[in-house]
Amino acid sequence: MNARFALEIAQDARQRLACGWLLLALVSLALSGVFSVLLVLSRAPVTKDWFALADFFQVALVVHVDLSVLVWFVSFGGVLWSLNSTPRLLGLGWAALGTAVAGTALMTVAPFAGHGHPIMANYIPVLDEPVFLTGLVVFAAGVLLAVLRGMATVPRVGVRLAQGAALRFGLNTSLVSAAVALIAFGWSYLAAPAVPEPKAYYELLFWGGGHVLQFTWTLLMFVAWLWLADAARVPVLL
Repeated sequence: MNARFALEIAQDARQRLACGWLLLALVSLALSGVFSVLLVLSRAPVTKDWFALADFFQVALVVHVDLSVLVWFVSFGGVLWSLNSTPRLLGLGWAALGTAVAGTALMTVAPFAGHGHPIMANYIPVLDEPVFLTGLVVFAAGVLLAVLRGMATVPRVGVRLAQGAALRFGLNTSLVSAAVALIAFGWSYLAAPAVPEPKAYYELLFWGGGHVLQFTWTLLMFVAWLWLADAARVPVLL
């Protein structure tokens, strides 16, 4: 039997909140594209002299990766979590979006505001300087608020997973994995030993939570695939 995999999109403030997260996702992709151009210019024979930092290639690469992976994935998660929610705690949802936007802005301007050392850590590369790290923490706070609201406003799914309930189940479990990832990041921060080598420290800091985030991305990916298949009238035999 062919099941339907689609969410009913509410025509209220939840849709506007989802559009806000979608705008952040698209802007983050556009900005990551700008940094990809800067990557090329920083290595080209003539234009490389325009950049004051000798390692600007890696500096731009850090921001490019974080915008095109971390911010993009989380922001689109915010789109789906907003569409999946009930119309409660909307103020918390807008606070989450505003906080995430502020964090993204700080991470974006960090290469031009400081002289941070690029750390090519797994999962979340960073610039080891105050502006970027502040932006990353602020962005994480926005994600935390979004996850808390998402978990507090999930609709009832039911036992039979009829119609869009299967997608809602996937989105609900993605919220759980995102919450576990945030807990893992916080736990790693509190438990990480003093390591003199910055790359080793950030590897320890992001390793556990970064692993868990892969479950979040995978769950969101399956939801997107099933919804797109339904929209394209592609039969899904599940």
